[in-house]
Amino acid sequence: MHSLPSSNKLNVSASAKRDLILIGEYTLREWGAVQKKRYLGQIKKCFKLISENPSVGRQRDDIDMGLFSHLAQKHVVFYRVIKNDLFVVRVLHESMDVEQHLSSTIT
Repeated sequence: MHSLPSSNKLNVSASAKRDLILIGEYTLREWGAVQKKRYLGQIKKCFKLISENPSVGRQRDDIDMGLFSHLAQKHVVFYRVIKNDLFVVRVLHESMDVEQHLSSTIT
């Protein structure tokens, strides 16, 4: 595995922001406000971890060249590193058809 630079800037795509909203709505509906805050907090900790150490993620060239993923609870954060910037592409539940959901956002 090659070494990646530490990212200075974290960018979250519109699709990933929508994913987070939907995750929050679902968690609130199923488990309440406290769990929603806790769960989204865990995902945000994952964002911080990958922005500080992008190489912690798994290379996902099997899906698209230059794509990485990292597990955050029951969700997978998909991201790219371009120069010193980290781009979160999507945040998908581990049971989702990843290639189907990423196909429109990994161009």
